[in-house]
Amino acid sequence: MKFTRPVIFYNAFKPGAHETSQKLLAQATALGAQARLITDLTQLPQTAGTDLVVCLGGDGTTLHAARQAAALNLPVFSINCGTLGFLSGCEKADAEAAFPRVLNGEGILNERFMLQAVIVRADGTEETALAFNDCVLRCAQARAFSLQARLNGRLLQPYYGDGLIVSTPTGSTAYSLAAGGPIVAPEVDVFLLTPICPHSLGQRPLILPADGQLTFEPVFKYPGEQATVSLDGQTNFPLSKGDKVILSRSKTRARLITLPGRDFFTVLSKKLKWGNCIC
Repeated sequence: MKFTRPVIFYNAFKPGAHETSQKLLAQATALGAQARLITDLTQLPQTAGTDLVVCLGGDGTTLHAARQAAALNLPVFSINCGTLGFLSGCEKADAEAAFPRVLNGEGILNERFMLQAVIVRADGTEETALAFNDCVLRCAQARAFSLQARLNGRLLQPYYGDGLIVSTPTGSTAYSLAAGGPIVAPEVDVFLLTPICPHSLGQRPLILPADGQLTFEPVFKYPGEQATVSLDGQTNFPLSKGDKVILSRSKTRARLITLPGRDFFTVLSKKLKWGNCIC
């Protein structure tokens, strides 16, 4: 699919992002595309006719852009101007060569499922948000706490420790991996539950079918304690006694564009040194 009306978004705090965005804007104009440059993703819904979101930044920028674009069913081509760039479609040094190819329809579209989080308050009110990578539940105080967990209403063993990471397959290479969770290929349709510093040798990462519904409710020992829910490390909610979090697979899917040769296992090896050994 060719693109003729891209929106280019850049993270002003990333070195070279602004300069590269200006070059891509000039490229798009020279190729006959009607491109627009924005610095705030809240402007995205007002860009009528947009068919592609190009974002320049790190993985955090990509997460933010992917959630915003997914709500509008727009694909995202991410250019890494950060440190790791695991979710990016190309590196900053390759942007000027890659961008015309994407506009010409040479990119590969990868759809990734996202988490829908519903925070249900003790009084029955609800708040809803999306996560692309993960949902992290932790105690607001620097102490261990308990989480009562259910799958489709069925009681699971409670989690006791510093917290719990519930990730999508895409998020399996992020915080979950650092906490000891396994790597999951992005096309696998599962949830991944990874305990954070569990106070039990019996609590290990757990993989569950993504068509289920997970419910978590914090259990506190002392009055005034709170937990926090963090979605992609960017959207945060407090949890008090009686509150709960319901997680399910969102009908909204993130859409990422890469170019041939930049597949999951190649990036995994290059970025995280997966499979590298001295033979």
